[in-house]
Amino acid sequence: MSAMKIKAVRYIERLPESKLSSAVDYLRYLYEQEYPLDEHDYFLAEQADNDTSNETISFDELLIDLGINRDELHTN
Repeated sequence: MSAMKIKAVRYIERLPESKLSSAVDYLRYLYEQEYPLDEHDYFLAEQADNDTSNETISFDELLIDLGINRDELHTN
């Protein structure tokens, strides 16, 4: 096993159970993606991690806010 894989396994072994699911999801994402992450991806991930608000809106509310209707989503 390479030194990098050993390092990754060590981190995984030390993660608390509460964070393990997120780590596995992220590893699956990395495994399945066809292109590398860039700085913008990391910026968005950091914003999501730091977002502690519980406020959500429905998809329909988002469409209204953006001025889009459902028919426009299905155009080719």
